[in-house]
Amino acid sequence: SPRARRRRMHRGLAVPFSSLARRLSTALIVRPAHATGAVPGVSKSPSHLGMRPRRASMPPNKRARPAPGASPPASPATPGKATAAKRSRTSRPGVKPEANDSSALSFGEVRDVHAALAAMSARDPVLAGLIAEAGVLPRIAQCQAARAATHEPHRAFRALARAIVFQQLHGAAAATIFSRVAALAGAEADATRLTPESILAADETRLRACGLSQRKLEYLRGLAEAFTAAPEGGGLGDAALESASDADARAALVALRGVGPWTVDMFSMFHLNRADVLPVGDFGVRKGMMLAYGLNSMPSPAKMEAIAENWRPTRTLASFYMWHAADAAKKEKHAPETTGNES
Repeated sequence: SPRARRRRMHRGLAVPFSSLARRLSTALIVRPAHATGAVPGVSKSPSHLGMRPRRASMPPNKRARPAPGASPPASPATPGKATAAKRSRTSRPGVKPEANDSSALSFGEVRDVHAALAAMSARDPVLAGLIAEAGVLPRIAQCQAARAATHEPHRAFRALARAIVFQQLHGAAAATIFSRVAALAGAEADATRLTPESILAADETRLRACGLSQRKLEYLRGLAEAFTAAPEGGGLGDAALESASDADARAALVALRGVGPWTVDMFSMFHLNRADVLPVGDFGVRKGMMLAYGLNSMPSPAKMEAIAENWRPTRTLASFYMWHAADAAKKEKHAPETTGNES
């Protein structure tokens, strides 16, 4: 009868459906990665179930169109500039590349800043963390650019004059005073006109009116006299300071009134680009070291020397990152800017 034929057909289909159910339940069991060769957290293609994944498609008239004025997507065969630049850079451990980094970035006698940062990172894990977080600091490239102006006369005098004016003052106030002094010397539009001769020719009363204390006025005029004296009489000049060793340059500068160890350190770092300077008297470097290394108080010069032993022979570059650590903490607290101190 028709009813008997339907019962026989249903019994014949029961085996294939139960077999398929067993296959599906077995395939959905989560197995350890070492047993299946799968990567945890990554699902496999359903091809092992005997099925090919279907490609999602849209009817031609339903495809997404770019918005009016939008740029067309870059062709896979011709990657965009950012991708090409990223592939062209050589990554180094502990150093995060920046968009404007150059593989030829140097600092004084350091011909490869990236290699120097990587070497320090390998020796000091705390410094490595700062370098990895901040990348190559813009200050390093700015120092390199400043070295391109070595042809300008009286560069050393201007750098030291600025350092004297900035001693023990808030950065904004010091910058205002220095700009007034430059304007009085006729160097408002052209910095190269700030010379030893222009300072000596300026009226002392008007220099005081720029905001200089009597002591700083004496320091500034003494500096100008040292740079106008003959070399054989102990006079200073750009060429002599550039060619002097670190020790000789320090001895010649510290002999000047108003030029102490901190001023010499700043001059050596930012003007001469000497690579192995550790400014133990700088408040910002001390503060950054205390924060970065989890110290309970500001480190003494001896403590700073001990920590910085792993930074040799590029302690200047590492000091830049101590400033960065101090500045980052200062921004979080919205505290006023700190500057270096001079005794």
